[in-house]
Amino acid sequence: MNVHVPDNARRDLALVGCPDCAFRFETPNYRLGMQQRCPECAAAIKPKYVRRAQDAGYSLSYHTFLQLLTMRPYRDEIAPLIEGWFGYRTEYRGRTPVVSNAAGRTVDLEQMHEMIQTSSRWQEILYWKAGKFFR
Repeated sequence: MNVHVPDNARRDLALVGCPDCAFRFETPNYRLGMQQRCPECAAAIKPKYVRRAQDAGYSLSYHTFLQLLTMRPYRDEIAPLIEGWFGYRTEYRGRTPVVSNAAGRTVDLEQMHEMIQTSSRWQEILYWKAGKFFR
């Protein structure tokens, strides 16, 4: 399992991801390699090491991410990406996106944005989609 420590995070915590449900949560560095339960799906996971995503130069602000996820026609292309990457379903209440995981639980959009920004591949794909729309 890959783990990302954000630049602005306290150095005694690591951000880990569950391989079963893709939920991200912080855990003390000393617990890396120790079995623990995912707080979202209760799967037993054993994060082993820390690896930072390379800075690909394609980061997007949270504001831009929300625009892509909420406004037409952007959302019609972005919501399927989110579903493909995480298996999350996106529904809309007016213009407000409600993203849920396979278990039907609501996903925190800030956490999801952070997960995307920790993957240079996902970051680049979203960046080019934004460039296509905002030119």
